[in-house]
Amino acid sequence: MISEYTYCPQMDFYIERVDRDTGLDMPSFHIHHNFEIYYEIAGTRRYFVEGAAYIVNAGSVVLIGENQIHKTASLGEAPSSHIALNFSREFLQKVVAAFPDVDFFSFLADPQNHLLSSITVKQQNHIQNILQQMLDLEGETSPEGQVLRAMLLTTLLLELKKMCLQQQQQGGEKGRVSNHIVEQIQAYIAQHYAEKLTLTGIASQFYISPYYLSRLFKKSTNLSLIEYINGVRIKAAQHLIEQTAESISSVAGKTGFMTTAHFRRVFKDATGLSPQQYRQQYKRLQP
Repeated sequence: MISEYTYCPQMDFYIERVDRDTGLDMPSFHIHHNFEIYYEIAGTRRYFVEGAAYIVNAGSVVLIGENQIHKTASLGEAPSSHIALNFSREFLQKVVAAFPDVDFFSFLADPQNHLLSSITVKQQNHIQNILQQMLDLEGETSPEGQVLRAMLLTTLLLELKKMCLQQQQQGGEKGRVSNHIVEQIQAYIAQHYAEKLTLTGIASQFYISPYYLSRLFKKSTNLSLIEYINGVRIKAAQHLIEQTAESISSVAGKTGFMTTAHFRRVFKDATGLSPQQYRQQYKRLQP
């Protein structure tokens, strides 16, 4: 299943189509070095990416950059279908080297482009056709197959980049779910994540009840409050692990985790790797 692979840094390329008869929620948020492209074929889902929640209808595309927190959940129990594509920057390194003046990646991480919803039926069919061609190459390990996969992916990226620009020119996407109180709470967490944070304590800061805060946050972001806090902490921990030689226990303490054991468990759930494995993997990816 894709939940086993989408955040696995050892895989440079993975694509999967999923057809479900009933709703299903991603059990926890993900953070991974790879890019992700999610195309909703049928149904409607809620998607959380980097502090914002979106309603994703059939024919829409979700774009996720490197190391961006994300999680998806059902809206009801209706059937749904999607294609999820996950790939690393390294997978296209030869193509990128051949075209140094072309930016293939930065648009994927732009907050304005997380939801690509203002696209025509013709464009939707074009996207799905390219994705289907990549699905049809499953199991193809020849050099020719690898080249074709890379060519299809670069074609898709250039098409999506153009569609994102068109959407911005037309006024932007229309599916974002926003709430002023939640945005204030997110800003508060960003400033205080290294401290001890509780539902009751945060609720008191904003003069609302813990019950109301819990329900409002979940409805607005698709994450529980503690999931969101842990996501912010894990991103901060990733930075420390990548940029410093501090011990894992020191990183845990500096990012707000009460115990190293708890930090290790949450980190592995989010990234697919233990903190030490993550540090080793990051070093191997550096030029």
